[in-house]
Amino acid sequence: MKKIAIVGFGSRGQMFGKLIRQYGGAELVAIAETEESNRKRGVEEFGLSEAVCYPSADAFFAQGKIVDAIFLCTQDKQHYEMAMQALELGYDICLEKPAAATIEDCIAIRDKANELGRKVMLTHVVRYAPFYGAIKRMIIEGKLGDVVTINQTENIAYWHFALSYVRGPWRKMFDSTPTIIAKCCHDLDIILWLLNKKCTHVSSFGSLQHFNPQNAPKGSAEYCADCEKAVKEKCLYNAYKVYPERMKRGVVGGTARFIGKDINEVLDEKQDAICKCVYHSDNDAVDHQVVNMVFENGATAHLTMTAFSEECYRFVKVHGTKGEVYGNFDDGILYYTEYGKPQQKIDSSKLVEFNTFGIDTSGGHGGGDTYLYFDFIDYITKDSPSFTRTTIDDSIESHILGFKAEESRLNNGQVMEVKG
Repeated sequence: MKKIAIVGFGSRGQMFGKLIRQYGGAELVAIAETEESNRKRGVEEFGLSEAVCYPSADAFFAQGKIVDAIFLCTQDKQHYEMAMQALELGYDICLEKPAAATIEDCIAIRDKANELGRKVMLTHVVRYAPFYGAIKRMIIEGKLGDVVTINQTENIAYWHFALSYVRGPWRKMFDSTPTIIAKCCHDLDIILWLLNKKCTHVSSFGSLQHFNPQNAPKGSAEYCADCEKAVKEKCLYNAYKVYPERMKRGVVGGTARFIGKDINEVLDEKQDAICKCVYHSDNDAVDHQVVNMVFENGATAHLTMTAFSEECYRFVKVHGTKGEVYGNFDDGILYYTEYGKPQQKIDSSKLVEFNTFGIDTSGGHGGGDTYLYFDFIDYITKDSPSFTRTTIDDSIESHILGFKAEESRLNNGQVMEVKG
């Protein structure tokens, strides 16, 4: 049984820890985490000794190679240095997306992994969900004919965007990654996976339109704690309301560090980014962006990313020469039409081929988190053939596309050539 360490034991790291505990196949023997409360959970909830709950990645790496593989779940800009250290020490890696904060660093990780013969998998979990697996199988079987157009929409949700990209760890693109990478490398990966063609050119438009001082309500203040009561009561983004409500449903937006704390006391102290008004924050993450793509065979694709939706969900429609299919990733229902025939309604969660373990597909990226975990453990043990495996070589293509899209956005939508 492979021995595993998790570097970065926040919400994503703990999620993988729970999957190891629930499904087995590997043994969690160490974690590295700067937040004391998260290390404490490693001891109390996962049965680790304090000696193997390291206070930093450096402290963990200083031990040499003590496990077989790691889940690297730290912040975007930390990935390059930590991944390179892990590769040099001999570790296989399940690397949280995005791979790194620049196109050069992403390629360097890929090249180092190939040079040293290490196995690196990106957490492009969406392609592992039965919902997208069913669409991929339709394409392979020719049910849609030749795919001509794909439209994908990433509805981030107004509250989720504020939590993660206005007040959260991804609010400043220089300190993390461009929003189109941080949030939508999943979506770009899906488009590339479904089409299975090389993207040759990309253009993009977008901006930070809403979350800025110009749109601040009269009577608002720099911190929610100081905002006028009447304004606070009407505000969609009132932190005293949003955080308690959303954290009851699960950790999101880098809020794992607040578990067990009185969130009202945190907001009163005004010492954290979550305490600031969304219109007076230090954010620069764009709140809407579109990406246009053309592929080597002439097919096109379009991605819309928007902060402005009620719920957080993905919507996709694939247009082929013989048929079309569309659906909402959140409910898992697909609507397939072979042209000239009645529409079929397909519940992807009930397709045994893509849900062989009966995973609850209502959460965890539609079951994708769990299936990616299974596939990574297989990858580093048996290395069986995989329908969905997203190796470092495959995943970097979506990153290159995303960085080129951002370059286009910064140049007023200039068409960019995409090279491998």
